[in-house]
Amino acid sequence: MRNAKKLEVDGIKFKSLLEAFCYSKLKDAGLKFGYETQKFVLMEGFYYPEESFEDNGKTGFNDKQPYKVRDITYTPDFVDPNGRWVIECKGYANERFPMKWKMFKELLVRDGNPPKLYVPRNQNQVLKTIELIQAIKTST
Repeated sequence: MRNAKKLEVDGIKFKSLLEAFCYSKLKDAGLKFGYETQKFVLMEGFYYPEESFEDNGKTGFNDKQPYKVRDITYTPDFVDPNGRWVIECKGYANERFPMKWKMFKELLVRDGNPPKLYVPRNQNQVLKTIELIQAIKTST
């Protein structure tokens, strides 16, 4: 997230004011949730077996082989412990987010029974998200 101000609430360090706001509102609503408790592997890491000349900005244009390409992972902000919903607070998304979000959705669909997803970008959308989640809770 770009230009985010960090804030600590109840001993939890949030990466943005919007995350802290969402946390407070989820708590006020009496909803059970985890904050950054679940990590998803969107793509497994692997070893690249051939030459790979790259400039990492530090050591110049050199062959990096052999090396392990790391996993691509994603950790959502708030997750329902029963798997019914996920909230990702995004005021201003960075360049990576749209691609990771698509990969995350594809993983959820492939695994079956995907949760409802919410990406609020401001406080009003957080409040609407909580209303929608409360409707899920009452309908089950």
